[in-house]
Amino acid sequence: MLNSTGSWLDALEPLDVDDLREFQRTARAMLNRLAGDRELLTRLVDNVLYDPDRMADSRVTVLLDRLSLYQAPDRSFEIRLNMNPRPDNQRVPHDHCYAFATRILSGGYVHVLRRRTDGWTGPFTGADLEPGIVTVERPGSAYTLGESMVHQAVMEPHTVTLFMRGPRRKKLSHAAEDLMPPRESWPAAAIPGDAPEESRPCTLAEYQRMRTYLIERDLIG
Repeated sequence: MLNSTGSWLDALEPLDVDDLREFQRTARAMLNRLAGDRELLTRLVDNVLYDPDRMADSRVTVLLDRLSLYQAPDRSFEIRLNMNPRPDNQRVPHDHCYAFATRILSGGYVHVLRRRTDGWTGPFTGADLEPGIVTVERPGSAYTLGESMVHQAVMEPHTVTLFMRGPRRKKLSHAAEDLMPPRESWPAAAIPGDAPEESRPCTLAEYQRMRTYLIERDLIG
């Protein structure tokens, strides 16, 4: 993996993902610093192309596109850049396999936390959820969620976020099965003629479009 950047990221200590408050404090400081480091952000985006691991983990999904900017499994984190959201597909409540922190770079969204009424593990449907906290996220906003939390984000079209995940804490993530977007709205397969896929590695052309997308929005040089 060609992950060394010769930057302050390489000197960061492992994250404490067992203490969510400490994870939030450390992750927020890290993402705020990266958001202000345009030169490093540009270099990370450019270097994805030359790292097979990060290229394979840069994906086109039913929710949005993402680049894997930096991977540090030995220090319990990965940094991603999320962009190009599918607004009609953002409404599905879902959880994650890991704790994560997000920092909004551009755009924004309505963010909804849901409360599960059927316990905190396993699959769920919309009937298993009750309304929770609703916030409006704008550039500069940041938040952290644990792996048990169910949320949804209704994003503006040109929203771009930095996203830092911790290590996998459970086997599977889940989305409200009855509220999943229709299959015809999923990303087209990389091989013409194959069925649409919920999530797949990006192609070279899609990576190049993501990079151009970021340059056009003046987020990288």
